[in-house]
Amino acid sequence: MLFMITSSHDYSTCQTHDPVKGPIFTETLENLGDHGVKVHKMYSNRLEHTLFIVCEADSFEQLDNAFDPILEMGHLEVTPVMERK
Repeated sequence: MLFMITSSHDYSTCQTHDPVKGPIFTETLENLGDHGVKVHKMYSNRLEHTLFIVCEADSFEQLDNAFDPILEMGHLEVTPVMERK
């Protein structure tokens, strides 16, 4: 099943330059495959502090487990999507 995940936060909670949260956020994204989540594409809008991830997973539970380390670092919106032919 395909999903569009939108991860956003505001400037005051940005983890990019945070010495603790930054590596956790990066490692979480790098390790999505370890949870059975296949990333097709990842796009970011740094000026709006928003990340867009098109990914594939067999279940919502896989996504929940994969993103668990960063759940408190902002807002995650998960939308099931499909390719329209």
